[in-house]
Amino acid sequence: METKMLCCGIDVSHLTLDVTYQNNQGDLFHLHVGNNIAGFKKIFEHTGINYHFVMEATGVYYIRLAFHLHSLGCRLSVVNAMSIKRYIQMHLERNKNDKKDSRWICKYAIEQRPQYWKMPDSAYFESKQMYNTIREYSEQVKRFNNQLHSLRLLPVPSKETIRSIEKIKAGLEKEIVLLEKKLEELLKLWQPDQYKSINSIKGLGKRATALLIIFTQAFKNTHTHRQLISFAGLSPTEYSSGSSIKGNNRIYKKGGKAIRDVLYMCAMNAKQTNVACKQLFDRLKANGKTGKQALIAVMNKLLKQVFAVVKNNSLYQPNYCSAKP
Repeated sequence: METKMLCCGIDVSHLTLDVTYQNNQGDLFHLHVGNNIAGFKKIFEHTGINYHFVMEATGVYYIRLAFHLHSLGCRLSVVNAMSIKRYIQMHLERNKNDKKDSRWICKYAIEQRPQYWKMPDSAYFESKQMYNTIREYSEQVKRFNNQLHSLRLLPVPSKETIRSIEKIKAGLEKEIVLLEKKLEELLKLWQPDQYKSINSIKGLGKRATALLIIFTQAFKNTHTHRQLISFAGLSPTEYSSGSSIKGNNRIYKKGGKAIRDVLYMCAMNAKQTNVACKQLFDRLKANGKTGKQALIAVMNKLLKQVFAVVKNNSLYQPNYCSAKP
């Protein structure tokens, strides 16, 4: 006789965990423990390790628990927070607190049986930290440049203030160069073929190449170009119903904002340097599309090119033509 897998839903926050688990009779019980090793051990005192543990992907707060469960060989699922939110809304729940959320996560696990979490490569975590730090430093440099511009317009600028800002800005720029070099070396060790293939596409630079490899986890779960476009939040959506609701078609934007921001700048370059993207941009403009609509189409085109070279493990060929049937 097959033993039924019991479920445990965990609502994760910075310092605490709210845990709801079921017993063999289907009753649900609640625990409130710390988000630390002592709290993890207390959970196992009630559940053991032979449960299906389910939690939301909540920033960095879930990672320590996920690593601990994975090290013990537990069955674990990390679910997109939007899926849990929509599940709760579907059941018309009006109130929200951590205890209720853990209960709903447990019910979601029992009904939906989400797929098990696969541990990402250690290089993924390291490269993601590097990339996020580079992006943050770049934003700080931009803010310092704006501040310096404002200070120099004043009739009596403070030389000491300007000197201090320039010193900090120069240090950040130096760190950005060092981190970008280290990130490139890491990516070439982790995914040398993907890095070479994506970087060969005209219009995509090193930073865009790194971003696409990191945030797709080296395309581990990306099986079609449509998945990649959806992941970037560039899928077209329609909002209409009957004769009264006729919304404008637009991109969904429920996806990687960081990818869209970088791809937009890449598209500005690609519409001039990438032959296929230039032809697409010019054709859409000639057909009456706005510049922004044409650029979004170019962004989609770039992602299709990325998926193609990654799938075929090849360099980009600007003059490639598929065989006619």
